[in-house]
Amino acid sequence: MNERDLTLMREKHAQLDALLPTLPADAWIVFCREGSDRSTLLFAGEPMVGLSAFVFTRAGDKIAVVADYDRMAIEAPGVFGEVIAYGREGLPQHLRDVITRLAPSSYALNQHVDDYLVDGLTLGLLRKLEQILGDDTIGRRAASSAPVLEPLRARKTPEELRRLTRAVEITQQLHTEAGEFMRSGMTEREGAEFLKRRQRELGVTHSFSDGAAVMTGRAGLGHRTAGEAPITPGDTVVIDMGVFVEGYTSDVMHTYYVLREGEETPPPEVQHRFDAAMTAVHRSVAAMRPGVRGHEVDAVARTTLEQFGVEPYTHALGHQIGRTVHDGGTTLAPLGERYGDRGLGALVEGEVYTIEPVVHGVTDVDGHPIGPEQDVVVTADGARFLSTPQASLTLVR
Repeated sequence: MNERDLTLMREKHAQLDALLPTLPADAWIVFCREGSDRSTLLFAGEPMVGLSAFVFTRAGDKIAVVADYDRMAIEAPGVFGEVIAYGREGLPQHLRDVITRLAPSSYALNQHVDDYLVDGLTLGLLRKLEQILGDDTIGRRAASSAPVLEPLRARKTPEELRRLTRAVEITQQLHTEAGEFMRSGMTEREGAEFLKRRQRELGVTHSFSDGAAVMTGRAGLGHRTAGEAPITPGDTVVIDMGVFVEGYTSDVMHTYYVLREGEETPPPEVQHRFDAAMTAVHRSVAAMRPGVRGHEVDAVARTTLEQFGVEPYTHALGHQIGRTVHDGGTTLAPLGERYGDRGLGALVEGEVYTIEPVVHGVTDVDGHPIGPEQDVVVTADGARFLSTPQASLTLVR
């Protein structure tokens, strides 16, 4: 690990130390194998290769049982009280010894009905864990680790915020370059290929949509890759993009208008939609502060769009970002079946959210979508932008 990675692990374990007394069980077991549970990045800094067990207790014990080839990475930050490395004998007896010594009467596991980033324990691994510990009731009796794992993921440390801020800066630089590169007649795919090349040159990797979702209004918005639709005069073009910097991702949209012959500014109906979207962004951010619930922020944006005569989006206003582009936990979402209770969560200082009151052109009057997505961090008394909101549509001549 480099010095920044060591700093990050120590910051996250300081958070973990403060959270463990709230553990809803005597012991929390993270039982995983290669690629099965992303939560290990938060407290181990590495994806595990061999079968691994991390045991945390309400009393503050932090024990790692890992394959011998994973040992050095786990020991490097000096954050675990005990690291047990197994060889040919395998993991089971070591884990049994740890559990016998700790003698927990209750367990928390990485399982959750809504948050996929907490729900990291596969059914097969649960069965294996029950076999190792000789108790086939563990899965039915165990609590969810969410009360510890969700805030550990959501509350960003100074080093996490540094990485996120840098990812946002690079993303917005690429949005600017895209506006200079874009020409009427080129296809969505040509724009996306330009952005992917620039990402490689800048030494970053893309977060989703095969590099960059370059979407013309006529072809529609959505979670899709760029296609062969041409960029033509009178289009709005939305680029939805995020990049990973040192393991942390941005997620920012930018909207362009392709001028028709003789035009110097967007037509009034397009400008109106842009004004509606950006007003919704700013009002939503102004409503954010610790303690406000996610659905309350979402409602501010919906009301604003309705005041402009624009049909509100059907998705959530925003999600958290961090180690992944949809980072789990509290969501700025309406209450209802689609998002369950995720909009009931209260905002907490240090959480980073997207704000995206998208105007979906294909669902209403004139086919001019506006993508206003910005990234913000919750502060002690409000929220501040990590990205710089668009002040006007970027014009493509």
